[in-house]
Amino acid sequence: MTSTDELLPPSVVRHVLDERARQEQLRRDGKFHATCATLGPEAMTTFECFTVLGEEVGEVARAVLEYSSPKADTHVTKQRLYQELIQVAAVSLAWASRLRDDS
Repeated sequence: MTSTDELLPPSVVRHVLDERARQEQLRRDGKFHATCATLGPEAMTTFECFTVLGEEVGEVARAVLEYSSPKADTHVTKQRLYQELIQVAAVSLAWASRLRDDS
């Protein structure tokens, strides 16, 4: 049987949770009015969350193109791709959490 740590290494989970904390700090600092996790009257609409997620996925696409370039510094572009994927996971986690908590 496959262990949970093999499916999702704790370091990756930690990076996603750190990114969620960073997103919430940016919200508190006034960079944006809400995150996809925000409940209540300030909550983002489903369309807004989808737009945020789509923007993050677009950044993954750009990082993939850069990583695939023969002129790429693969260490730098691999790290950027990883960071963009962490942001996608964090936005997805925020949105899923809100949907679960809002029921």
